[in-house]
Amino acid sequence: MAAIPLEKVFAYLGTRTISGSEKELRILCIRIGELVELNGGKWVKENRQKLLEEWEFIVNQGIIP
Repeated sequence: MAAIPLEKVFAYLGTRTISGSEKELRILCIRIGELVELNGGKWVKENRQKLLEEWEFIVNQGIIP
């Protein structure tokens, strides 16, 4: 799965204020694209708060080198 545009990620997650470096945000674009492909855009929107919380944890813990 190729990365989806960051603008689409903002739309799916309902915010433009998402933490992360350029590299981390590229990885987020890939992951959200995968989730849309697997579960559908509606699922991503319904679970956006949990996805954002998990993303903040990943960024804050420095999980992506």
